Amino acid sequence: MRKKQWLIVLCAVLLLSTSIYQLVFAQQEHSQTAPGEMGKMVEKGETSEEEMFPHPFFVHMGISDKPGMLSTRLTGYRQGFNTESYQTDFAFHLETGLYNRFGLHVRNDAIKQESRTDVMLMYNVLQDKKGESGISVFGAGLIPSGTIPEDEDKVIAAFGVGGRKVFPGLVTFDGDIHYMPQMKMAEYEISGVFKATQYFFPVLEISGEIMKDETTLYLLPAIKFKLTPGKFIGVGSQIGLTSNRDFDTRALLQLDMDW
Repeated sequence: MRKKQWLIVLCAVLLLSTSIYQLVFAQQEHSQTAPGEMGKMVEKGETSEEEMFPHPFFVHMGISDKPGMLSTRLTGYRQGFNTESYQTDFAFHLETGLYNRFGLHVRNDAIKQESRTDVMLMYNVLQDKKGESGISVFGAGLIPSGTIPEDEDKVIAAFGVGGRKVFPGLVTFDGDIHYMPQMKMAEYEISGVFKATQYFFPVLEISGEIMKDETTLYLLPAIKFKLTPGKFIGVGSQIGLTSNRDFDTRALLQLDMDW
């Protein structure tokens, strides 16, 4: 690995370490909070365990997490193309709040197929009093994380805008668009996570790419089940709807965890 790549990875590790430290510190404060004070926190608008929604499958949150929050999504899937070619792959998302309005998101949606990992820093330009809904801007680097020809191993820059709207107890919408000038393309995604019961959450996602000569569109209906507060398991199927697509269908299984 080249020195530049090592420096980028080191920066990501340092940012993650800072977030984990804040997470531990927040948990210590939480354990020292008296029951009466917990009630006051709920009255002030803090999200209770009963109100927690799962994340989407592949769409990242439209705004950054609150400081000290850490979430992971681990996904395995089987995809097919032309009913002849099938492949198993994996994906991961890691999201954390670093400071007020400022967060880190690391993801790779196709670890075996995609040779780059997306490292993103996000800032909430607008947010409500609870820090749950708002609009963000972000910058990202697609860092080589697999086998890439030496003359193509530079970091690819990206930037974009995201948004999130929470209707408490009903539905959470997230959406964003990424633009990559070097690749002359944009990626878009939007999701809705709906609360059917306390343990049952239907999910719907739309995503794709916009390029000079073609546009792709994928639909992902899914279901997530709550195991314990902040821990969910989900199953879904992603379908390619345009003639230009990387796959026909994907069968997905995901573990979604807040820490």
